[in-house]
Amino acid sequence: MLIIPAEHPLDWKRPPVVTLLLILLNVLIYFGYQGGDTARREAAVQAYLDGGLLGRERALFLDSLSSREGLERDEREYVDGLRRQELATWVLHDLQFEQAVHQRADYRADPDWQTARARAEAARDRISLFRFGFIPAKFSLEGLVGAMFLHGSFEHLLGNMLFLFIFGFALEIALGRTVYLGLYLLSGLASHLLWWALDPAWVTGVGASGAISGLMGMYIGVYGLRRINFFYWLGPLIGYFKAPALWILPVWIGKELYGLLAADDHTNYYAHLGGLLAGFLAVWLARLSGRLHMDEAYLHKEDPDAPFKRELASLDQLIGRFALPQAAERGPDLLARYPGRPALLERLYAVACGRQDKPLLTLVLKQLFALPEGAELRPLLLRLATDSREQPMLAHPAVQLHLLQKLLRCGEGAQGMTAWRRLSRMPQPPQQLPSLTLQLAKQQGQRQDLQAVSELARYLSTAFPEAEQTRQLALYRQHLAR
Repeated sequence: MLIIPAEHPLDWKRPPVVTLLLILLNVLIYFGYQGGDTARREAAVQAYLDGGLLGRERALFLDSLSSREGLERDEREYVDGLRRQELATWVLHDLQFEQAVHQRADYRADPDWQTARARAEAARDRISLFRFGFIPAKFSLEGLVGAMFLHGSFEHLLGNMLFLFIFGFALEIALGRTVYLGLYLLSGLASHLLWWALDPAWVTGVGASGAISGLMGMYIGVYGLRRINFFYWLGPLIGYFKAPALWILPVWIGKELYGLLAADDHTNYYAHLGGLLAGFLAVWLARLSGRLHMDEAYLHKEDPDAPFKRELASLDQLIGRFALPQAAERGPDLLARYPGRPALLERLYAVACGRQDKPLLTLVLKQLFALPEGAELRPLLLRLATDSREQPMLAHPAVQLHLLQKLLRCGEGAQGMTAWRRLSRMPQPPQQLPSLTLQLAKQQGQRQDLQAVSELARYLSTAFPEAEQTRQLALYRQHLAR
């Protein structure tokens, strides 16, 4: 059975940075650190065998295992017949047997036995599972924290990272990165603490599933009784349904309780329950107390640009009614609240030109020339280049200089010839003009407009005969003439 939320599509405009970093950290630990466990395990087994421990402990281990697991005679014989390395691995990994050995009077009275076992155990404890895994009967802070970043197999890692991404990307946006990370870690700790409190077993537990179960609980706490979309997979049945988020909590809890009571596998259902309940309660109680601030616009799928679109529609209504004075009056406020919006600049540019409103036009041009080059800027620049031939307000040298620079960066040099001619006729042309002239000539040369290139070259040779750009342009003309 699989039921997961499908309420929000992934929005790469707001990337889940913390979630991706958590995934990267888990992957790096698995392949970078846990990848060395095979060699560590072989060294530990060899230390156990070299110490002569298997011959000393074989019968003790078989008796202990038979007593705990209720082995039949043929099962005991099967275990006893394992290869020495396999049996040694089994004995060395059995922490409950180890604890029993340590409490034996003959062990405590035998320094050689103690020394050999201490050496083998020290080698074994370098294996990630034992060094940073959580052992409820042997509580440690290293295991409490480290276990949530370790995994028992690649399939274990892959499944956990997939669910971490599915639940994490939406929660990170809704809760904020700091709160999200804090609650993720809290859920991971709570998942192990519940296991420690209810089942202090001599086994090691690793995996991010407790913390990820916490994300599932957080999801329910965030949405509460709000109806959201879920994806389900029940055997042959696959599809979507919509239900109050809180209704799914008993389903998830029931699934974990069933696994705890009936399933015969290695899944840590205590950790799943602990994380699930911790994540839910942390968010739910914080919401009830008013201490949790969430991105409600994201949760309600509100368009973050909705206020701007409403303002733009209102401005369009004024322009449509030819209420240009009112539109111009609102212009400075709109530009201050929504800077750098091409759609707004386009409308206010038309208003400013239509009313010959220099203050408004100045504000519009400042923001327009500050925009990065791109598809949205190009139409505005081309319109400005066309209008500057007839609009006296646009003939100012500073406007023409910025216009020429932007047109060149957009690859629209042909449209900048008018601006260039105005700048070249100035008594004191701007200092950038030789460089801009060379750039313009190269773009015109690419268009095979040799007449324009000649005009630009004649200007440089007359106005800036000693400039480096003049020499370069002469060489460029020779290249074009070949």
